[in-house]
Amino acid sequence: MLPSVALALALITSAARVASPCELLDRAAVSALVGPPVTDGTPSGPGPDEDSGGILSYCTYRGGAATLIVSQVTFASATAARKATTKELVAGRLEDEVTTLTEESGVGDKAFWACTGAAAEYVVLKGSSVLGLALGGRLPKPPVSYHVGLRAAAASASAKL
Repeated sequence: MLPSVALALALITSAARVASPCELLDRAAVSALVGPPVTDGTPSGPGPDEDSGGILSYCTYRGGAATLIVSQVTFASATAARKATTKELVAGRLEDEVTTLTEESGVGDKAFWACTGAAAEYVVLKGSSVLGLALGGRLPKPPVSYHVGLRAAAASASAKL
């Protein structure tokens, strides 16, 4: 009977575990965005996010001359996450002048697409987490052209939250 209890506890613990940002995208999805060769994701965090008040973890991938940063900010509640997920927060994450910033439906509880002349980002609110996929560096195509790819990767990653 004891081994059954241990197995049940192990399953409960693993089901409750939240995926880290480096576990949210597979190598093919990352490669499609940054181009080959893709480095393994470099994790960072968790730690306090001064911009939003949540707890930030992220994973950095490099491929070619481009970089993809997958970030996850976790809040104490879904209400706190929703309150923090604003156009101003998204715009503040991109250092260059934002040329496009729109709220989009169909991904998570709330989503934003943003781009500048040098970078693009897709941000998804899901429950008490905010997922960000930011693409920058020397991109081979204009940042606006990554909208569909970032949206698909964000939808896939947010399904694992």
